[in-house]
Amino acid sequence: MIKGALARQTWLALIVGLATIIAVLTIPKSNNYYIFTFADYLGYPGNDIFLLVTNLMILVWAWRKKLRVAFGVTLAMNAAVGLIVQGIKAVKIEPWYMRPHGGDNGFPSGHACHAFTMAFFLTMFFPKFTWLWYTLAVVISWSRVESEWHTDIQVMAGIILGIFTGWAFIAYWLRFPEARPWQKDYVRKGL
Repeated sequence: MIKGALARQTWLALIVGLATIIAVLTIPKSNNYYIFTFADYLGYPGNDIFLLVTNLMILVWAWRKKLRVAFGVTLAMNAAVGLIVQGIKAVKIEPWYMRPHGGDNGFPSGHACHAFTMAFFLTMFFPKFTWLWYTLAVVISWSRVESEWHTDIQVMAGIILGIFTGWAFIAYWLRFPEARPWQKDYVRKGL
């Protein structure tokens, strides 16, 4: 049943998130100019391209399938990620809100949060590419530490928040009748 699929996807997100957190906490920054430049590119504009393309993909898919609630939930999820992350940043939680380069508003990492939220979302809608969605989320999260835009703790918080946000919005969408045909297709494919 679909609840089993949601549970499997949740466990997958938690395992990938935990592995990413362990990597971010234990692998030191490379201090290599080329790796730093690559990581900085992944954060900007790589993250923006990932979010733009995948949001458009979901929105077009939902529009074509006439899944109005999925369309709305996708837009709401994006807005919620921004509001939640910026709301937490506004509190300036000591001592984590400072960025490694000295700026503030670093806690939590909005890039890591949005990447993991989107990976969870995409995995439920397009499960064949689960490996791609989580690879991108992991690399974007790593890039934030490597490029010194965030500390490991800020990225860790973003990952956890992202998984929770993705789960909450998918669980909300599954409550609507429009999700039933999609659920049957999901179960039929054995995902």
